[in-house]
Amino acid sequence: MSQTHLAHIRITEEELIALLGPVPGQTLPDESAPAPSERKLLADSGVDHWFKYRMMFLLLVAMAYTGKLLFFPMLAAGNYEPGIGAETLASYFQYRAGFIILISAVYMYSYLKDWYFERVSLVFLGVGVLALMLDYFNAYVHLSQAPTQWVAGLIALRFLAIFCLLMNAMSARHAPSMPRRLWS
Repeated sequence: MSQTHLAHIRITEEELIALLGPVPGQTLPDESAPAPSERKLLADSGVDHWFKYRMMFLLLVAMAYTGKLLFFPMLAAGNYEPGIGAETLASYFQYRAGFIILISAVYMYSYLKDWYFERVSLVFLGVGVLALMLDYFNAYVHLSQAPTQWVAGLIALRFLAIFCLLMNAMSARHAPSMPRRLWS
């Protein structure tokens, strides 16, 4: 016996109600109810329309941090106590920038190709929170006594990026349909 698929159904709900009568507890369709063609549009309303903005924001944050760590390592090292070697920090910043590039590429690939995006987004949320906690205990304790205001702004930017990762992980099932693009 063949199984019935939703794509092969050739009877509308209105015709089914006319043939069999209303199901107990079911309300009859009224004039204000959307037409069947409009129902498909309403079914697509489960898409999170803020997804592309969060993804673009995360990409911009990753590019800004990578640019700062790769091209201006001495500027970033200037916020730390003078006892720490600037060349050691510059080397660390380059490794950190490479790590940011790698995980950003994996995250974007997972999003654009729908490659286990629900799992990858949860893993990257954990990586982001863990990196912030480790930086708090290992790097931010070595900040100079009078850090500039933009350092506080960068920390707030990291919190906002983690919030975007959290929202993406929570609504990964409502991501835009395939094929996905960053700009649309």
